[in-house]
Amino acid sequence: MKLSRVAETISNYARAEMYALSSIRKLSDVHLIWGPLYARSAYGIGAKDFSLYRLASTPKHAWSDYLINEPLKAKYAAITSKEARLIADDKSRFFEHCHAHGIRTIPILALVTSQPSQGGIIPHVNSAEELARVLVPGDYFFKPSGGSHGNGTFSLRVEGNTLHWLGRSGSFEDFFKHCQAALQFTRALIVQPKMVNHQTIRNITQARGLSTVRIVTVRKGSEIKVIGSCLRIIVGDGETDNFTHGSSGNLVGAIDSETGELIGVRCSISRTWPKMTDVLAHPRTGKTIVGLRLPHWQDVVELVTRAHHSIDSLYTVGWDVAITDDGPVIVEANWRYDIDILQVAYKKGYRQVIAENMTF
Repeated sequence: MKLSRVAETISNYARAEMYALSSIRKLSDVHLIWGPLYARSAYGIGAKDFSLYRLASTPKHAWSDYLINEPLKAKYAAITSKEARLIADDKSRFFEHCHAHGIRTIPILALVTSQPSQGGIIPHVNSAEELARVLVPGDYFFKPSGGSHGNGTFSLRVEGNTLHWLGRSGSFEDFFKHCQAALQFTRALIVQPKMVNHQTIRNITQARGLSTVRIVTVRKGSEIKVIGSCLRIIVGDGETDNFTHGSSGNLVGAIDSETGELIGVRCSISRTWPKMTDVLAHPRTGKTIVGLRLPHWQDVVELVTRAHHSIDSLYTVGWDVAITDDGPVIVEANWRYDIDILQVAYKKGYRQVIAENMTF
């Protein structure tokens, strides 16, 4: 292990220990003195997750209920067929699958790529001239074909022959040069129309970016069941709604999956270390979030249920869904989704939920 990694680990456990010690209120809390090390040795829960899940404020007997992302993903992989993985992992293939099955998803207008087209309904763009034919005036969203967690994404606005992106302005030729530079790090750039949240959500966030629902479904026999859902809520002027253990500054809101009501919202008061707290209102707009009922909720559930039924041998999916004025649209399907966001949102471990609904 590199010296820098050792130093980081020591620093993390020191911070977790400070959190644990600050939580001691009575004699029965004495176990918190060695709490972070015990959580790691007994349950594989690292220092940062010890703080993220606020285990010092959680009964010790419940610590074992919390799942760790990577071991759980390995179990997902063991029960997910290669074909199902390919459909979910390849954003272009997933779009074409949804198009063929009448499942509403964000359109892919084109792929900016240096690779030749191998058929399909998505046009490949290889020059500034071809890009100009695709991009009529309006707003667009670009993301790398192999990206995740919002990395490498950006918005584009087209006004006549002038394009605006990432604080820059230029011609189609200028923008295509930017795309060519980005293609050094990805196979293709996906071009999509920029989606806008339903007015109900916009009233809360007043953000440029898209706040999306993460809704997790499992296949249990012939039934598709929702086991948890949350709304990732943008704070500020960011383009993405990633929670990223609270370091993004965004919020995560637990949803009552029966009614679509937001029943609790959380955030970290620190960008450098998870210090979780409950909030009732959006910190920028002051609008109350808890108690809000999301629009089109039953349509959201029906949409992901149909989508899950359409892909055989896919046993669990973390769907990203955008709710617009025209209803819900699927953004992505994640068969290797992180369980931590649900555990943070609902303030509970998901071991029993997973055990009751999935067989590994």
